[in-house]
Amino acid sequence: MLDSAGDGPDFSLFLGPEDTADFVGACQWRDRAGRCRPALLYVLLHRRGGETWTHACRLPPDRRAGHLTLHLERALPGDRRAELATWLRARANLAD
Repeated sequence: MLDSAGDGPDFSLFLGPEDTADFVGACQWRDRAGRCRPALLYVLLHRRGGETWTHACRLPPDRRAGHLTLHLERALPGDRRAELATWLRARANLAD
């Protein structure tokens, strides 16, 4: 089920000044072993040297305080935020 992210994670190691992070939702994501795990879903837009890439990312809770684990689920060239947000929502609904 998609929900709220609250304050959200610190993306300072992943994003440059021209980049953006859009919250998609919170869900129970089914991993490769078939277990459902909580995760936050984000779409990241990266702009570097005239190129633009959009990344669909999953962030599970990290047991280590102050650490952030980011899983890149899909990447597409260009500004494809709406497309990848829809794709993440569909994947999240499959995990419910």
